[in-house]
Amino acid sequence: METRAPLSPADKRALLARLMKSGATPFPLSYGQQSLWFMDRVRREASVAYNMPFAWTVHDDADPGALRGAFEWLMARHPIFRTTYGHVKGTPVQRVTPEGGLDFRIATLAPGQDLAALLGAEAARPFDLERGPVLRVVLVRRPAAAPVLLWVTHHIAIDGWSLFQLLEELGRAYTALRDGAEPSGAPPAATYADFVAWQAAMLAGPDGARMEAYWTGLLADPPPVLALPADRPRPADQGFQGSSYAFRLGAERSAAVAELAARSGSTLYTTLLAAFQVLLGRAAGQDDFLLGTWTSGRSRPEFSDVAGYFVNPVVLRADLSGDPGFSEVLGRTRKAVLGALDHQDYPFPLLVERLGAHRDPSRSPLFDVAFTLRASQRGEIVRAESPEAVSPLGASSAGERGMLLRLGELALSTYPLDQATVRFDVELELVSADGEISGLLRYATGLFDEATIAWLAEGYLRVLDFVAEDPGRPVGAVPWEPRPGVVTRDGVPVSTAARAPAELLEAVTGIWSEVLGLEAGEIAPGDDFFDLGGHSLAAVQVAMRIQDRLGVEVSISDVFHHLTPAGLAGWLAGPTGAGPRPVPRTPGATYPLSHAQESLWVLDQLAPGSPAYNAPHAFRLRGPLDVEALEWAIGRVTARHESLRTTFTMTRRGPVQRVADPAPVPLPVVETADAAGLVLEEYRRPFDLAMGPLLRPVLYRVSPTEHVLLVLVHHIVFDGWSTAVFWRELCAFYRLRVEGAGDAGGTAEPAPPGVQYVDFAVWERESLTGDRLAGLVDYWRERLAGSKGTALPTDLPRPRRPLFQGAQHAFDLPVDVRELCRATDTTPHMVYLAAFKVWLARRAGTRDVVVGSVVSGRSRAEVADLVGHFVNTVAVRTHLGGARTFTEVVGRVRQSLLGAYEHQELPLSRLAAELGMGRATPFDVLFTLHDERLLESADDGLPGVTAERLVTPLGTSQFDLALEVTDLGGSARAVLEYDTALFLPATVAAMAAELERSITALVTGPGLPLEVTA
Repeated sequence: METRAPLSPADKRALLARLMKSGATPFPLSYGQQSLWFMDRVRREASVAYNMPFAWTVHDDADPGALRGAFEWLMARHPIFRTTYGHVKGTPVQRVTPEGGLDFRIATLAPGQDLAALLGAEAARPFDLERGPVLRVVLVRRPAAAPVLLWVTHHIAIDGWSLFQLLEELGRAYTALRDGAEPSGAPPAATYADFVAWQAAMLAGPDGARMEAYWTGLLADPPPVLALPADRPRPADQGFQGSSYAFRLGAERSAAVAELAARSGSTLYTTLLAAFQVLLGRAAGQDDFLLGTWTSGRSRPEFSDVAGYFVNPVVLRADLSGDPGFSEVLGRTRKAVLGALDHQDYPFPLLVERLGAHRDPSRSPLFDVAFTLRASQRGEIVRAESPEAVSPLGASSAGERGMLLRLGELALSTYPLDQATVRFDVELELVSADGEISGLLRYATGLFDEATIAWLAEGYLRVLDFVAEDPGRPVGAVPWEPRPGVVTRDGVPVSTAARAPAELLEAVTGIWSEVLGLEAGEIAPGDDFFDLGGHSLAAVQVAMRIQDRLGVEVSISDVFHHLTPAGLAGWLAGPTGAGPRPVPRTPGATYPLSHAQESLWVLDQLAPGSPAYNAPHAFRLRGPLDVEALEWAIGRVTARHESLRTTFTMTRRGPVQRVADPAPVPLPVVETADAAGLVLEEYRRPFDLAMGPLLRPVLYRVSPTEHVLLVLVHHIVFDGWSTAVFWRELCAFYRLRVEGAGDAGGTAEPAPPGVQYVDFAVWERESLTGDRLAGLVDYWRERLAGSKGTALPTDLPRPRRPLFQGAQHAFDLPVDVRELCRATDTTPHMVYLAAFKVWLARRAGTRDVVVGSVVSGRSRAEVADLVGHFVNTVAVRTHLGGARTFTEVVGRVRQSLLGAYEHQELPLSRLAAELGMGRATPFDVLFTLHDERLLESADDGLPGVTAERLVTPLGTSQFDLALEVTDLGGSARAVLEYDTALFLPATVAAMAAELERSITALVTGPGLPLEVTA
């Protein structure tokens, strides 16, 4: 008997290839194919979710014959298009037929026929996997328009990687056939059957065991499912009805993200994925969860040009624990991605089987949310040449123009095709083409409304802006707006974003109407705060009135993050915190100083008698003035506010404050023709913090009908906000005295304050401890890590000790920032600060700019109407690297400032101490915005007397340079206060001229490249 030699591996493959080509030998499915085949057998509607439709407009007089021939050539070249899927005794198998019948047809669009409906119906028509083919092509001719090509394939046959390779081959074949030639090029050496055989052998060997151990170890103790807020309960069986929401990053944001990736030594894929994890974590309130992504499945080079279903889902475990900075998140994500890539060949369906996880029919196994960054490296791809409003990912998208692919003589541009199926709860697809990133959020319509997905898309852009600006900041500080409405987590309503009751929405709308000067009926639940004329001062007033009337803790940052009445009212349903409450009063009692007061007390001990923190507030009064009524009114205001009757002394337990009983306050009247000179002289006279009083009013009589009222106070008991409170109450008591309380129409006495400043100081000391203090310190420590400040070149050497001697230079800013504020959802404060930072960056030669910014410090409604020292100065750090336009800078400053608002409770002195800076500050440059409207209420006047606020040059400066801007609505006034020990007057005059030119150019051309506005 003749014995035949065993076949070599090469001979076996050749024999198998011949048998497969003849269709005589069926062969197994890959694990990925098995899962899709099983889905098709069990739930046909689910199988439709794995249809892969692509639509393009065909340009340059398309040749239908050449197009059909090109597809026929593809079918002959790639056996996968001639493959059908059946079973033998229940085991799925695939067969390759020698010749495939191409399903290619030409349709003519009839007048009035809906092209989108025609394409949608063809895209959703199920395939018969057992009979085939699994590919169909429709060329739709349109009257007076280029035809549209629809190519639909089942995912069991190809994947996204295959698409661009096949398009390239299609273009080559089309070009040859159109020119009367035969397409050239040998078929790939390997086939999909080779991959199936290799996969089986690999899994049976040591590599399979190694990869199985990795994945089962990673998922041995899986985290809870990712619980995104949904609009409807999850159905018992997973639904596959879906829709998509297109959005774009824009060229500037795309460049910033690419720069961040390069700066971090990471890939664009990992950076975008890490930001998506941050978004999901914030939206779901989880720091440990699973999400899915895809690997190409082509780790072997011989399969790189083989068409087929190679792609393999892999599970990534997101780790946001410990509120890390984004740089740390990026490192964790990179590690997870590299681990997944090293073990990517282990089939996902097999992993699910090996884990023995309970299969929940209502959701996908292991993960419900997926992420994809599509490659677009094949062929010549150009953005913005498609005539359709379409995302490069194929969905309708206003403002985008898809992609144009030039493949030889075949020119295809993306045509909008909105798929009605989805495989997961949410799937983010991104594509980078022509320097810009576009996104598509596919979502299950059985769970989510479009508004919720739009909220997610906006949140993703917000995360990208936040991390690109400063990747070192904790991701927990990303500004976030909870989704209003009835939301569910796996069918259970949650209270954190409950729909606002009608009465709460009505209350918020009423407060908005009062602050913005509108009728309540003019404000809709979805109206934007800035579109209605809101600004930073108005936001403060909204926050305080909400606290006062509803008893809910609200900060200005909360208002900025919930810019509609519905959004703010929905957020108000969440938990709140307690604010200051009256502490017991006993005769002679002492109370702790607030942190801000303690800082000023220390400075006074170091430089006793210094007028540096004397605060003069002068008003020119014209008209018949009742001096006795004015003196009485000042006494009544002083009686209402304990801070104006407070002194500060040292005890064994440290500095304390004492409150004196109310007493008459004398108002000296001085006859003079030089009120300005006497005001400056009085300003220089020191206060004694231990003896008091710390309020010294003086009235200078210039003529019988002209006076200058000086209200001189020490800053330890008074701030800029207090000026408006003091003036408002002074006018009210003056009118009360002049008009009489009992007369018809007379003025009623203001209600007494519910709390006093010492109550606030006690509350601050008690609340600013433990985890809250540690969290604030950690935020600022990380926020300012590595900062070197913003050092401007000086004319003179810096003295060893600051002399606090200064001067001022005033100038006008003839710019209107209101339109830019509306367009960017910002305030004048943010816009002027952003412009100041651009100028500082140019002047100091740095892209890392730190500026002090004054905040009111009155985040509680209880202290809104108190006189006292609440003001704080926060460090606003902004990285301008990579910013191309002023609009982008404004966005970055907005994020920086909102982060500072959220953490403004930590006083500057305490921050400096925690950072080991002693009495120094993290910045040498200050910015302040004054609002003219603080003193413009029609009720805040003295009967028969006109009042004008006077500015008195004091000859002092607390910082190297300070810019003060007074917003007048359509223009602004500005003052540069400078340290005369460092700068000469001529230099500061030149700075002012530069600032005027720079701010004007930036505000009037926010979209221009920054170098153009220099």
